[in-house]
Amino acid sequence: MKKVTVTIFLFGILISCFMFLSGFSPSELTGEISKKSIPTDPGNELKQQAFEILKTKCNVCHRKQNPFKIFSLRNMNKHAPKIKEQVFIKKRMPKGDKIRLTAEEYQTLKNWLSTL
Repeated sequence: MKKVTVTIFLFGILISCFMFLSGFSPSELTGEISKKSIPTDPGNELKQQAFEILKTKCNVCHRKQNPFKIFSLRNMNKHAPKIKEQVFIKKRMPKGDKIRLTAEEYQTLKNWLSTL
């Protein structure tokens, strides 16, 4: 039984190393930097779009009602779990009849939250 456990453990380490190393190109492993090896971050654009929604639809009320929860590009990831809870699970936000999110805005926020 002990041999089987050790074998499975060593196999797991081997698989983990392979998965780790397969995520890098040869130039990255040797320390060479090329334009191709610099990853682009498509999530950055999505985050910016989500921030625009938070700024125009959420911060309007938060600025008056809850000034400690003003969203910024810097803090929005930290508040993401609460945003998900209030907007998608409890459906409490946005409050009132004046401010509503469009289907596209809901989808953008959902897509952003799924990248975290």
